[in-house]
Amino acid sequence: AVTQYQFDGAAGRWRNVPSAEDAEVRASTNPAAKAAVAADGSFTLSVTHPGTFTLSVDYPAGRDYKTGAPQTVSTTAPAHTQDIALSYGYTTTLSGQVSDNPSGTTYINRNGLPVIIEVEGREVDRTTSRTIGGIPGSYRITFDHPGSFRAYASFEGRTGTYSRTRFTGAASGGSIILRPS
Repeated sequence: AVTQYQFDGAAGRWRNVPSAEDAEVRASTNPAAKAAVAADGSFTLSVTHPGTFTLSVDYPAGRDYKTGAPQTVSTTAPAHTQDIALSYGYTTTLSGQVSDNPSGTTYINRNGLPVIIEVEGREVDRTTSRTIGGIPGSYRITFDHPGSFRAYASFEGRTGTYSRTRFTGAASGGSIILRPS
């Protein structure tokens, strides 16, 4: 199956679901041959090979996912099952400061405060606040996401978040203000 992340409005969250519609799977042994992906994420591709080959999946431009990483298949069986997960389509560099007031002038911890990035409710990356460009309490982190993400920090009973929904830009400023929990 080919899978991707989609927003489940009923559940109010993103989840991994079978791909549908316009994805195509190709094998390295014959790149001209392709298999369409069914609504349930399944595909069938006949491949003539010496025992090892790669599978890749492509989406047309304008979708939220980039081309999946090629999957190496090593088999001599007449039938083989292979799952291919699509990667997120957006990479964002998020930078900002962690402070304890809206003006951003007083810092709880000038350096060493963890800043955590969550996508789909899971931690995908983290960094530590430090002095960047002479500004203490700063952070800068680059990560992949499907268009929505959340950054948060906490320190001694204070928490703060910064969120973007359906964000498709390459860079974003995201200061996090810590408030009493």
